[in-house]
Amino acid sequence: METKKKFAYFQLPSQVEMMDEVLPLTNCTSRADLVRTAIDFYIGYILQNRNVDYLSPMITSVIKNEIHQTEKGMCEMLFKIAVELDIFNRLTAAFNDYTGVEWKELKQVCSEEVAYLNGNISLEEADEIINGDE
Repeated sequence: METKKKFAYFQLPSQVEMMDEVLPLTNCTSRADLVRTAIDFYIGYILQNRNVDYLSPMITSVIKNEIHQTEKGMCEMLFKIAVELDIFNRLTAAFNDYTGVEWKELKQVCSEEVAYLNGNISLEEADEIINGDE
């Protein structure tokens, strides 16, 4: 940790008065603390171009992460929709010949098939699977 070093400098009395006025509005505990905070702020302001170069990759990374999470959520929802669509297709293909397979079993079979085919299910394929025309 850095140790503080004492410096003597001149300051206008009006600036000291302004410091005393704003001190309660800040998180600073003393005039010296306020001066250090103001110097840090001003140095950051002067070096903002350097800060932009630092922040830009961070912002890009955060945006990419948000896009990835959104994409993941959408893929999960699309997978669930594809499973339900596969169930619908199978039931439609076997409209009168449905043997009463348990819904849970049907959902499991459809989930596995949708995952295997990456969601690319057609009504004709469902008919072939159910009627054994493969």
